[in-house]
Amino acid sequence: MTMIRALFISLAWLIFSSPAVAQNTGGIFGPVVNEGHQSWQYRATFDPDAASGASGFAQRLHYQHAVNGDVMWRILGQTRKTAASDLDFDFAQAELFWQLSDDKSPYQTGLRFDARIRNQGRPEQVGVNWMNEWNLADGWQVRAIGLSALQFGDNSADGVLIQTRGHISKAIDGGSRLGVEMFNNLGSTESFGSFKTQGHTIGPFVTTPIGDGFSVYAGTLFGLSEAAADTELRLWLTKKI
Repeated sequence: MTMIRALFISLAWLIFSSPAVAQNTGGIFGPVVNEGHQSWQYRATFDPDAASGASGFAQRLHYQHAVNGDVMWRILGQTRKTAASDLDFDFAQAELFWQLSDDKSPYQTGLRFDARIRNQGRPEQVGVNWMNEWNLADGWQVRAIGLSALQFGDNSADGVLIQTRGHISKAIDGGSRLGVEMFNNLGSTESFGSFKTQGHTIGPFVTTPIGDGFSVYAGTLFGLSEAAADTELRLWLTKKI
């Protein structure tokens, strides 16, 4: 546990003391909805290589609330640092989770529906995502997600935007979980392009409870393709209500 806490402290120091480039704040979300669940979550993500010249430090805040044991809604907002502003509004999004499988099944599946709004000539979008989760023996878990989004409005992309995400993780002592996650931004169905022009990243993560309903996630993603950032450092803080 000492090693895990040291990792959190190191990542927090990097996030709040280094110049940054806005990066991926997405997660490998699961399909399970727990009745009565409510929580807040803050996420911060950046690329320590400021020489890339892209937009800066990205952060987001969301609140989620389960309607019953099958349906949950979430609202979120994200900001980013750019050349013109330290706190530029990136987007606001509403999400609806729908668990389709029985609670007792080791395989869980469900859908998530998204609606995103933006400004300053950036396109709005709607999305449908398919979530899958396998809970295996000895605390092992596998998640796989397929994401699709359709943009509209100013500067919208043609076709349907496709992503896949997945992780494999292991429960460890104290309620923590250690694993590896992967993100694949494949592009549009109009033109997927080559592997090097797509965004592919992979890296380790750890989550742990820290008391009073709080938990922390820390992770690092490394680029596998030329279009992806070389390194992305991510830190999340969650509070259950």
